[in-house]
Amino acid sequence: MAADPLRSDAPITRPPNRRELILDAAIDLFRERGYPATSVDDIGKAVDVSGPAIYRHFASKEEILLEAIKLAADEVHAANDEARESTDDPRSLLEAYIGAYVACALERSALIAVWTSEARHLSSERRSPMSRRLRAWSTEWVDALTATRTALEPDQARILVTGAIGLITSLATNDDGSLTRDELSATIAAMALATLDTPL
Repeated sequence: MAADPLRSDAPITRPPNRRELILDAAIDLFRERGYPATSVDDIGKAVDVSGPAIYRHFASKEEILLEAIKLAADEVHAANDEARESTDDPRSLLEAYIGAYVACALERSALIAVWTSEARHLSSERRSPMSRRLRAWSTEWVDALTATRTALEPDQARILVTGAIGLITSLATNDDGSLTRDELSATIAAMALATLDTPL
């Protein structure tokens, strides 16, 4: 006999993706309010659970932030992987890296914004591995740029890559709606490529 959902002794069903819902809500709140101003209770309210119930899924608020940064790292590395599948020509690869990251940053603007603005709140022992992993992502851009512009030293190339990635991140996570998504994507990509082509 099926349980009556109105009875107090009916089994409580929880969404199978509760952890994912918590993470998504936390990302939105971290972006809107900042990590320090967001409490576990705030996150709980956003997914209609008590604050303490969050601890069934995450050991601490910092662990939620760490999970968000790991997710950002996964997604930007996946963007590079997608780009590499399209070409092995260094110049075309640079353009593919740009296009893939622009698409990722526009689609996942809240996540990327949290990564770039809130990761500093992680403890140093948790932040360092993530920093190394994300640096490895940008190093793939540096390698493609130095293969294209052979006169560049790696340190020079990294300055240009850092500038291009920063430009993409800033524009993609602060869309004011003045351009269509396609127009914005094309504009950001052109500006990023111009940054990588800056004479040094």
